[in-house]
Order: sequence, then C-alpha cells, then structure tokens
Amino acid sequence: MATKTTKEINPSKLEERSGAKPKAVRVNWKNLYNDLPTHVAEALRAARLKPEQLIAKTDGELMAIEGIKEEDVNSIRAIYTSESAPVATQIAEDETKEEIQEAVAKKVIKAKSRSKKYKSMAKMVKKDTLHTTQEAITVLASLAKSTKLKTVELHLNTRETGLKGELKLPHSTGKVVKVAIFSDKVAAQINAGKIDFDILLATPADMPKLAKFARILGPKGVMPNPRSGTITDNPDKRAAELTTGGTLTYKTEAKFPIIHLNLGPITQDSKDLADNINECLKGIGLGKIKSAFLTCTHTPSVKLSLGTI
Repeated sequence: MATKTTKEINPSKLEERSGAKPKAVRVNWKNLYNDLPTHVAEALRAARLKPEQLIAKTDGELMAIEGIKEEDVNSIRAIYTSESAPVATQIAEDETKEEIQEAVAKKVIKAKSRSKKYKSMAKMVKKDTLHTTQEAITVLASLAKSTKLKTVELHLNTRETGLKGELKLPHSTGKVVKVAIFSDKVAAQINAGKIDFDILLATPADMPKLAKFARILGPKGVMPNPRSGTITDNPDKRAAELTTGGTLTYKTEAKFPIIHLNLGPITQDSKDLADNINECLKGIGLGKIKSAFLTCTHTPSVKLSLGTI
C-alpha cells in the first residue's frame, strides 16, 4: 500500500494565504543619533528622519531643518553613510542600551572627507551670516563657476506641514513644462505606457474616462485633480498659463515641514532670479517660514535674511 507523503508548508506562504500582515517594526527614536551632539540628535528626531533618509538629503536640505547648522552637517556626514544607515536603523529597533553601543562600535563606518573643491568653496561662505537675496545670488554665482551643474535651489524650513499652492513668478525659470490636454489620443498613449508630459489637464466631463487611469497616473503625480488646478472648464487657457515658465507649484514634504524649489540656472539674469526668489518667499508667506537657504547644485548653502524681503 502506497504511503502518502506530507508536503512541507512554507510559513511565509501560509501567512500570505491567511492574509496576515507582518507586524510593522517601530523605530525607537530615543535610541537614534546618540552618537551625535545633543542638539543635532534632537533636531533629527523632531524631523523624524531615519538614517537612510538622512544620507539621501543634500547639505542644503539638512540645514533647512531647524537647529542644524553647517558644522552640524559635517559631523553628520562623518558618521552616517550609505553603509552605516541600515545598521543605525536596526540599532533604533533594538531594546537594550548595551546592544546599541556594541553595534555602533562594530558597524559604523567613517565617511570620506569633503573634496578639496568643496572645502575651497566653503571658505567663501560665512557660516552664520544672513544675506540679502541679491548678495546670496552673487555668492552662489561665484561658487558655481567651479561646478558643472548650476541649478539654483531654494530650501525652506516651514512652521508646519501641509503647505501647498501655486506661485505666479514675475519671470520665467527657464524650465520647459510639457502640458497635455486629455483626449482620446492621449488616452491611447497612456494605455501604451507613453507618458511624455509633466502636467495633464482635463475638464470635469473627462473625469469618468480618466478614472481607469488613476493607478497609472496617480503614482507619477500627474492625475488631474481640482486642488492642483488641473481640472478646469478651460484647459487651453490653463495650458497657456502653465507653459509660460512663470508658474511654480510648491508643497511641503509629506512628513516634514520642508519645501524644495528649483529656480532654474544660475546663469539667468540675477535681477530676474532675485525677483523670483523674493516672490516665492512672499507667495508662500514669510510668517510661515522659519529659515531659508539658497544653494546651487554641489555648492554649500547660503542663508537668506527674511527680514530684508
């Protein structure tokens, strides 16, 4: 008589079938950043930045966090690298202080020091000096001479999350925005996986047809919705407004009170650039901004004096 063999069941497969979800691991924020100065650790914990998010931030983005200065960025970079971030996160999930200290001692790897070019640029920036917009642009223009990428970036540390809107700038940023108006032809392109536009406009009557594309357009941030002004009764007029180059949308990060804006190349007219920067600050609301930093790609940041706007 043949005997039946027992098939071994994979626990993970059983979990999938039962519909049970793995329990999310909570980060113990008190265990994070104990190897940094107290004020730096408190600022990073308040911003709810995990180590893997921390290392992905630019210097300007880090200095946009309240309480973080340029010298603090250097101390962060000296410890937290792409190799050390996963270890640091695991440390934050551990229970005992002894495990934390042991893991730090064994696993944290020192970061490479700054390049000579960056150090040379940093000497040209006065760390704690507040600059007018025009002064900041002059400093950045001088720094950018030694860099290939010259995009001007404005990083704002705001008083709250959830800020978003649209800015009407007095001058073009130089960025070409591709705007499409929903039609049967555009629908066919979306079906074919061809999304070659930055903004998609639609009328209220188009929304039932667009519903089936929500899973495709939503993750890419191009699904029309009333709050972004991409659902309109007059899409042609709206397209003309958006393609002038003087319209800029903004919003804080999902979990952090920080706004990042790209304002075009440093090579544009300095007065036009200054006008655009000042309009950004006024449009968002000076009372909603704690601090503002202007930087150019791969250069140190320059802190702006909000009182002179």
